[in-house]
Amino acid sequence: MSINNISRSFSKRFEIYSITVCIVAATPFVVLAILFRNVSWVFHTLLFTCGWLVWTWIEYHAHRFLMHPRSGKWKTGTSHSHQHHHRQPSQLEVTFLYRVVLFIMNCGLFYLAYGLNNFFTVAAGFSWGAAAFCYIHYLLHQRWTRRFMPRHHAFHTYHHCKYTDRCFGVTVTWWDYLFFTAPPKAVTLSDRIIDFYYQSSSKQ
Repeated sequence: MSINNISRSFSKRFEIYSITVCIVAATPFVVLAILFRNVSWVFHTLLFTCGWLVWTWIEYHAHRFLMHPRSGKWKTGTSHSHQHHHRQPSQLEVTFLYRVVLFIMNCGLFYLAYGLNNFFTVAAGFSWGAAAFCYIHYLLHQRWTRRFMPRHHAFHTYHHCKYTDRCFGVTVTWWDYLFFTAPPKAVTLSDRIIDFYYQSSSKQ
């Protein structure tokens, strides 16, 4: 079997495995939401969580395959911009104004979903997941937040500075463990690497 055929076979198996994992993880929330349809706060909490969970799954794959394409033919403006962010961690595309607008917009979206009182809440959870990605990514580049989530910081620093082919989760890290892209255990980072990664702290 040629290398190309082996690669295609592995990719197909990964796609099936990945989609199956997502379905298995999200389905219980939908089933429970149907069962608790008459308990409003439980219904919306379950659907919101389902939407957020699906976002984290998409976030992982977008980061892994779209922002870090294996082949040059898959490179896009987004992947080039992301590579620039790796070289210059202090240059974040999402501005403070954008984060404020995103927060207001998503509050309105959740209010609408709660008023509709149906499965649209899944979309609200998904949208809040995307917003959370922007907020968490910003926080992960601030040295002062390291004391609150040290493992999460280390995970993102590994991706930026040591293992660009691992640690693709930003909002959450569990997809990396499920898809075998978590960093090796007992990894150490030099002070020089840490200072490079946190250069944003002195510029924002």
